[in-house]
Amino acid sequence: MTPHNKGEKFNPQWARQVRDVLNDRWNENVMLHELASLVEVHPVTISKFFPKYFHCTLGEYVRKIRVEKATTLIRKSQLPLTSIAHHCGFFDQSHFVRVFKQTTGFLPNRYKKL
Repeated sequence: MTPHNKGEKFNPQWARQVRDVLNDRWNENVMLHELASLVEVHPVTISKFFPKYFHCTLGEYVRKIRVEKATTLIRKSQLPLTSIAHHCGFFDQSHFVRVFKQTTGFLPNRYKKL
């Protein structure tokens, strides 16, 4: 279940391309200027209009994707949470725990027990 915009068919081509790049490279730190170059729009255009099409900031969107991938790993693997955090692109476990709780409402350990 990847974060999507319900009015997606009305989004401009560059917004759909940004979504695809972010979903394909979810565990990489894609810089704004690189993203802009890939979709051939100015970085300011992405920054300014991303919230209009995705109802969150670019950073929030990336974090949502990463938490979604982490929930899958928590459910389907026996990896320690630290490994999952690093695999999903979080700097450390405390950052992962904070973002995971903000996004899902659960601490990762609690989610694992569900």
